[in-house]
Amino acid sequence: MKGRILLALVSVAIGALIAELLLAVLSPQVYRLPDVWTHDAQLGWSHRSGSEGHLVTPEFDVLYQIDDDGRRQHVSVSVGRRLQLYGDSFAEGWGVDVDVGLAARLESGLALSVHNYGTAGYGTDQELLLFAEQGAAEAPDIVLVLFYANDLWNNVSRRGIGTERGAKPFFRPGTDGGLRLMGTPIPAPAPRIKSQPAALAEHSHLWSLGRKAMAQESPVPAQQMRQFYGGLYGHDIEPYRPVWDLTESLLAEFARASQKAGAEFVVVYAPSIVQIEAENWRTKRDLHKLTQDYDLSQPNRQLQAIAKRQGIDFIDLTAAFKAAAGEQTLYFRDSHWNEAGHQLAAEATVSALVDFGYAEARSGVEMAE
Repeated sequence: MKGRILLALVSVAIGALIAELLLAVLSPQVYRLPDVWTHDAQLGWSHRSGSEGHLVTPEFDVLYQIDDDGRRQHVSVSVGRRLQLYGDSFAEGWGVDVDVGLAARLESGLALSVHNYGTAGYGTDQELLLFAEQGAAEAPDIVLVLFYANDLWNNVSRRGIGTERGAKPFFRPGTDGGLRLMGTPIPAPAPRIKSQPAALAEHSHLWSLGRKAMAQESPVPAQQMRQFYGGLYGHDIEPYRPVWDLTESLLAEFARASQKAGAEFVVVYAPSIVQIEAENWRTKRDLHKLTQDYDLSQPNRQLQAIAKRQGIDFIDLTAAFKAAAGEQTLYFRDSHWNEAGHQLAAEATVSALVDFGYAEARSGVEMAE
C-alpha cells in the first residue's frame, strides 16, 4: 500500500515537473519584477543605484541594470552635446534590452550622447522634479519628454498607478497662478513581506497558471474606467479641463526650467496601443463596457494645442506608428513598445530633431522619411 502511494506521489511530481518545463517553453506564465526601484522621499520612488534584476513576463525576460547615477543606461558614446530623455516605462525601455531601447536608438541616430532618466510609473510631475533634482545641474543641450496617455492621470494622482503604487508627490494650482508642490516628504512605506504563494507565482509557471484559472475576477469599477477613457478620448473634454490644465502647467514649467538650464525642450507623444490597433480598442471597449462615443485622436489634439500655446516643440509619433502597423507588430500585448516600436519611435524622433535644427544625424545614418 505504501509503495503504491509513494509511486503515485512520484508520478505526480514527475508530471508536475514535465508540465512546468512545457509551460516554460511553450506558454510562460510568471511575472517577476526586478528589485531595482526604491523609496524616495522627494520623488516617491526612484531607481536604486547599482542594482540589477530580471523583468519577467509571459512575453519577455530582460535584464535590468541600474548604473551609479540611478539610470537604466546603455553605454553612452561620449560626445560634447547631451540629450536627456524623461518619461515612464516607455522611456525606461520596459520589456526590451537596454541596447535596443529608445535612448540607445536615439544615440545611434544623433551626433550627441543620450542620458536616460526614464522611470517606470512616473508622470510629468515626477519627471519635472527629477530634472530639478538631478538633470538641470548636468547642463543638457536638449530635454526630451516622452508623454504617454496615462501621464494625464498620473499627474493628478497622489499615488502611483503603474508598477510602483505607493504615495507620490503631486502638484496643485497655487493662489499665485503657479504650481504648489504637495505630499512631500513622502514617508517610507512599511516593509513588504512576500507570502509563499506570491513567491511561487513569481517562479512557477504551473502555480501561476493554476492561480489564474481559480482567481475570481476583480475588475476595476466601471465608473473609474469610464472616467479614465473619457478624460483621454471622450468627445466632451470640458469635465476634464482641470486635469488637462494641470498637465499644461506642468509642461510649461518643465519648458521654463529646461530653457533656464540652457536646453531646448521637446515633447514627444507616444501613441497608446488602442490608437494604433483597432482590435485592441474593440477588446478594451468590450472588457470595460465603454458604450459612449470616443475620439481616439483627442489627446493628440490636446497636446498639440498645449504645445502651440506654450511655444513648445512637439513631435507626434501617431502617424508613423499607424503607417507601419499594417506591416509589423509594434507593441507587446501588455501595451508597451516591443523592439520594433522603439526603433520606429527613435527614427521618427531623430528625423524631427534634425528638422528642428537641434541636432545632427550621426554620420552614416539614413534618415527616416
